[in-house]
This record gives sequence, structure tokens and C-alpha cells, in this order.
Amino acid sequence: MMKQLPEGMFINPDQTRFSILRNWVLDHAVTEISMNERQFWNFVHLQPVAEKPWTTYMGRAISVRDMPSECQKRLGFPGLRQGEI
Repeated sequence: MMKQLPEGMFINPDQTRFSILRNWVLDHAVTEISMNERQFWNFVHLQPVAEKPWTTYMGRAISVRDMPSECQKRLGFPGLRQGEI
């Protein structure tokens, strides 16, 4: 089941934690995570610097609908193939 992250989650970088997202995914039986671009970049802030930003979390695809398609393509989001932009 695709779920939108709650509006207040991952908005403030100081309150952003993987454990919050992990619990939300498990408590709500999420199979795909939808978030806005601000939430995505706060999520990326937690990741190791040397890694490319994750497009999945716990095996669940992440979608960022308000991020420009060209940016999503560069980051390697699943489902964005040649001609989908």
C-alpha cells in the first residue's frame, strides 16, 4: 500500500530519524513511500555522504512527486525510463 508521509514528518532536519520512518513503515504496512521534495532531502541528510541518495528504504520504493522528472532520472528513481519525462 502506497502511503504519503505525514506532513510533519521529516520537515525539520533536527527531528529527522531513521527510527521514526522505520516504525511508520512497519506500523502502517507501507509498501511504497510517497514524500515531498523537502522530506526527501531531509531523509538524504541522514544517509552516508559517500552514497548516492537512496531511492528505496527497507525495500520500499520512494516516490517524490513534486521533484522535477529530470532530477529524479539523474538520481535513478525506479520507473523513470527513457521517454517518461
